[in-house]
Amino acid sequence: MSTSNKGFSIALLFGVAAALSGCGESTDELDDKLTHQANMSFINSLDYMADFHVKKRSISTGYSGLFDSDNIAAGDVEANAVGSRYNYSYKVINNMINLGVKDSINANKEERINTTLSNNDDLWVIAWQSSGKRALSVIDKKQNNTADVFNVRLFANGEYDVSIDDKKVLTTKKGRVTAFLAVSNCANGLKVANQAIDLCAGNFGASYLLVVDSNGKRVMAEE
Repeated sequence: MSTSNKGFSIALLFGVAAALSGCGESTDELDDKLTHQANMSFINSLDYMADFHVKKRSISTGYSGLFDSDNIAAGDVEANAVGSRYNYSYKVINNMINLGVKDSINANKEERINTTLSNNDDLWVIAWQSSGKRALSVIDKKQNNTADVFNVRLFANGEYDVSIDDKKVLTTKKGRVTAFLAVSNCANGLKVANQAIDLCAGNFGASYLLVVDSNGKRVMAEE
């Protein structure tokens, strides 16, 4: 190779390096700056006041540190009530989280799960119980607003027949949420396990999630 060609090659290499440097950070640095968001609302259908915890999940540490006080996302949520809305920011490469619920008074009552987030998730985190056993479930929030009716989804702790205006429409599945049901009579149009579900505290045209058991409604939460 001639001296002039060598000089051209060296200049080209320096030019490429400078261009790459000018493009900005490395892939790792860009990943670190790219953050996603998820919103969570907490439903406590347990028989006692509870704290909800959220923590980034690490494969190496599992659930370690989840129930530390600085990981409380919603504290002292009353029995059969809806807690505050919580916004969680995370690096795109760290989209696995641990979720936990704990008795606010007696720390020995704990339950935990892990889940994977997607950007802009809007979620219900539901603490529930069946035959004395506690559980946590995560479902997407949804809306199906229609004028002049209550649009409701049911989350049940067992298998129960559901009727609207005394006509059976479905049977719930344990730990699963139903599709939306349209109910026009707020007082006794909807029944679960033959128990009337009072919806009159809500608004016609709005969408609701109902957490139910064999005795009827435990929690009513607007979607």
